[in-house]
Amino acid sequence: MTYRMKLFVVLGSLVVISNGLIASANYRRCNQMLHAEVHRKARAIASTIATLVPAAAVAAIDTRSAESRPEYAQMLAMLRAVRAANRREDVWVERIYTLVGAAEDPRVVEYGLDTEDHFEFAKHPGDVYVRDGRPVEIGIDGVDRLAGKLSGFQAGYENAFAPLRDSKGRLIAEIGVTLKPAPASVLHEVGAQIFGPFVFTVILALAMAMLLAREVLRPLYNLRASIDRIGKGDLTTAATANGSVEFTEMAAAINAMAAGLRERETVKRAFSGYISRQVLELITSKGEVPTLKGERRRITVLFCDIRGFTAMAEGMRPEEVVELLSEFFGHMVDVILRNDGTIDKFLGDGMMVIFGAPADDPNQEEHAVRAALEMQRELERLTALWEGQGRRSFRMGIGINSGPAVVGNIGSQEHMEYTAIGDTVNLAARLETASKELSADIVVSEQTHSAVRPQFQWRPLGEVSVKGRAETVRAYAVEGVAEPHRTSSS
Repeated sequence: MTYRMKLFVVLGSLVVISNGLIASANYRRCNQMLHAEVHRKARAIASTIATLVPAAAVAAIDTRSAESRPEYAQMLAMLRAVRAANRREDVWVERIYTLVGAAEDPRVVEYGLDTEDHFEFAKHPGDVYVRDGRPVEIGIDGVDRLAGKLSGFQAGYENAFAPLRDSKGRLIAEIGVTLKPAPASVLHEVGAQIFGPFVFTVILALAMAMLLAREVLRPLYNLRASIDRIGKGDLTTAATANGSVEFTEMAAAINAMAAGLRERETVKRAFSGYISRQVLELITSKGEVPTLKGERRRITVLFCDIRGFTAMAEGMRPEEVVELLSEFFGHMVDVILRNDGTIDKFLGDGMMVIFGAPADDPNQEEHAVRAALEMQRELERLTALWEGQGRRSFRMGIGINSGPAVVGNIGSQEHMEYTAIGDTVNLAARLETASKELSADIVVSEQTHSAVRPQFQWRPLGEVSVKGRAETVRAYAVEGVAEPHRTSSS
């Protein structure tokens, strides 16, 4: 669900629920008040009848045989006239009747008179007064006490009662008046007055919620579009927000972020040609200039050099030399970076590469040897391409050694470089120099060979004398990758 829809649903639901609760509460309250008012009118009618009806005449109507007396017919006609006079739209009297105590058991309540017109529904003198399917056995005194406690049509009663007493104040009967508990016309009118404004308010609130959601989301969508363009690399994007102060401040923050990214990208591009990608990533991730310090750690060093390039370059124009070296180093650097190497420096027609620094690499020896094999394969492809173009080609020697060395930023605060120094570095350089005399494209020291011996195919070179060392070193030529360790790129 989109933010606009969520905002619309939340605001709309809040309005509907709050107004609905208020309207429902008002409707229930009006309903209760109407019931109470109708009940008061019903009691007033019953009380009026109690003052008009002779108590003795009502008390005499206690059996079915009383229906044949003239007094019964007269009183029934009077009650029906009262009923007809009170059949109004706001208060509709359905029936008027009397209740008396049974002669056999005063606790049982019986009917006396009943104004019901339909014979099959009419109650006759002596019929037991029943509520909820059970006879009422609380006597007319109990009915009178219960009626006095009711403020509306409660406890399932739709009747109002008034006591009929004789001249001595004794309770003779109860006058019952049955009304409709909720006059439909009045409640419909009240409901229209309550729920009409409610519906109008909900429609208006939903329209306002939709308008507010659109006004809120328009600057948000603009800011999001700006962020998307920045995320795709368009750092020249300028975010704008035609809205409140908060959105304007957010747009300013996004523009500041884009400016910072442009500055970082500019610095990164400027330095990427001078330092390795790993060192550059460390600098940009920490956001601080490296300090002049070093550490001793195990690394693997690779030196490569173009054989006979000096003599070959003498017969070439300077532009051709630069173009050839640029194309050569471009392919070689890609190979080094794919194998987690760090370009330490370029040495004219060669370069020095470190594996295992600045980031630790437990497989540094394997990565170095694989990089060397891939570099030789890449040079073969370049050679075939150059020969097809009528250009000069050459061979390359590589020396690899592993061991402890001091690595870190060396130089001054004005100019420093990340490099490695020590005998491990020197021996790698000497092995590269000896590769031509040993007729080997890749020469590896004993230290590197011991770490990856099962993974590659070797040709022992025996004890090799290298420049700058009195003792000989055991060296090996790499012939390829061992079959169990061969990959699709090998």
